[in-house]
Amino acid sequence: MLQSMRDKAKSWVTFIVVGIIAFMMAITGLETLAPNPNNPNVATVNGEDITRAQLTQSLEQQRRMLIQQMGDQFDPSLIDENLLKESVLQSLIDRTLLLQEAKDGGMGLGQKELDAMIISMPEFQQDGKFNQDRFMMMVRSFGMSPAQFRVLLSDETVLAQIQAGVAGTEFVTQSEINRLTALENQKRDIAWLTLDVAKIRESIEPTEDQIKAYYEAHGDQYMTPEQVEISFVEMDKASLVNGLDVDEQDVKDEYQRRLQDIEENAADTQTVSTILIQTGEQRSIEEARKIASEVEARLKAGEDFAKLAEEYSDDPVTASKGGDMGVVQPGIFGDDFDDTVASLEAGQVSAPVETDFGMQIIKVTSREKPVIPSFDDLKAEIEKDLKNQEVETAYLDKTRQLADISFEASDLAQPAEQLGLTIQDAGPFTRQGGTTEVTSNSKVIAAAFGDDVLELGANSELIELSPEKAMVLRVKKHLKPELRPLDDVKDSIVQAIKIEEARDQLVSKAEAIQSKLAAGEAAEKVAESEGLKWTESKAIARRQQGVPQQLLTESFKMPHPESGKATYASSELSNGDIAVIALTKVIEGQPSKSDAARDRMMANYIANGNGRNLFTEYVKSLKETAKVKITKEEE
Repeated sequence: MLQSMRDKAKSWVTFIVVGIIAFMMAITGLETLAPNPNNPNVATVNGEDITRAQLTQSLEQQRRMLIQQMGDQFDPSLIDENLLKESVLQSLIDRTLLLQEAKDGGMGLGQKELDAMIISMPEFQQDGKFNQDRFMMMVRSFGMSPAQFRVLLSDETVLAQIQAGVAGTEFVTQSEINRLTALENQKRDIAWLTLDVAKIRESIEPTEDQIKAYYEAHGDQYMTPEQVEISFVEMDKASLVNGLDVDEQDVKDEYQRRLQDIEENAADTQTVSTILIQTGEQRSIEEARKIASEVEARLKAGEDFAKLAEEYSDDPVTASKGGDMGVVQPGIFGDDFDDTVASLEAGQVSAPVETDFGMQIIKVTSREKPVIPSFDDLKAEIEKDLKNQEVETAYLDKTRQLADISFEASDLAQPAEQLGLTIQDAGPFTRQGGTTEVTSNSKVIAAAFGDDVLELGANSELIELSPEKAMVLRVKKHLKPELRPLDDVKDSIVQAIKIEEARDQLVSKAEAIQSKLAAGEAAEKVAESEGLKWTESKAIARRQQGVPQQLLTESFKMPHPESGKATYASSELSNGDIAVIALTKVIEGQPSKSDAARDRMMANYIANGNGRNLFTEYVKSLKETAKVKITKEEE
């Protein structure tokens, strides 16, 4: 029985999820179904208008999707509205072009096919059949008429067909897969010698003139960060609670109201066990009654209820637990079930009873009478609840006042005085934030560095830090970037000069070595003259362990060596050393024949990627030949 309920719950979850998806589609397409002559256009595509309402609805959709994806981390102030608007508008233009192309090409969905699609959608079915009431309820919940939904569904189906028709033409042949696998399995023989950067850095001693020249040329690297110090006033819901008093009579009245509710709705708390003989396609009600009678007889003969539940019950959730359903509240399993439970005392077992799920034998394993709390039991809770109710209203009112007064005031003294708040200070902190709870808050950072607050010296808008706390801030001090004194950054300049000069020397040295090797000098002789030693590695793979990653990557970029000759290149390693690489041999890889599943997965992955690129190019080509006019907003 519980398993059956879970199955039904899953179908409702599917219903809701698909409903949300349909609603998302509706936002982008709904306005096209009911053009409004008073709705200004934001773009025209081959003479077809895209309205401001469409753009607004689509923007709202994108914001909701961001909120859903980011959850508590979502911060609207971090969204570039102009970029978002441009992206959404281009998506609407693409959609319009594709639908126009489909219409010109005679693509469409016939009424019969559309009817069949709607009728077959499980979201509109009940007991395996299309249900008109469910269809109407769901469509209306999207804010659409059936006609609008039909147009939307037709458009979405056509768009999916276009994309599948274009992207689905891409494929990858077996020879291409073999070639890719062979490349992946390729191996190479290499040798390398390493030029040590540390020794060269130690030998470099920058002069005062060099340090000064570097400082002047790279002054932008030695600026102090832009910082602000802020003042703020904070409205805290918790502080309002302490100032609230609750009338004793209000507490007594609330107790009487709760007492009445408790007495009216009080019911025994019972734990129940069941043996379910399920009916349906596999078993008739008569067959279920017969089995239930057998179970009843064995129970009367003294056999254990739990063991019989494990043997007979068709409910997999409770059968393994001896039929135990736990605490059961009325109104969940149907009237027949509830009436039977209500008629039993603790320890009693019912006769077989027909319920919504089949034939059941029910046992009340325990029953507890409800406890009616006294006034003293509930007094503290009621006082707290009444205060919370009152503080909600007070908090909303106070924050509204804070927002209004701060907007009109030239500083924070006025809102602080009128609302009894304390002006606090924080900072300095940068655009990346500070170290305190206030200065590390992304909303505070965005507000403090906003144009109105930073440049015009205005109070910020109300900042909701949490459902229980809000604040208004203003910039107390703006610390603009300044060039740091030379003495403060001299050490870092010295290190920077050493790093640059050492690298330049190493690069020149590596180029000289490569020139000697390319001219035909013996590799061992060149290494010996430089006091270096070649390190060899045979048949290395692309993911070879023990070879520096930068060196490995470069070695597989190098051109194939000619017969009897090596090719040379150099690569800077992660620690600043430079390696001169000699590639002496390329060992061609062989296609893998043992992993057909991997090959198929690779082929599908490449084909899908190529298909997406092809569809993008297809839409781009439509734009190039279309007449698209975007209406600029008035400043």
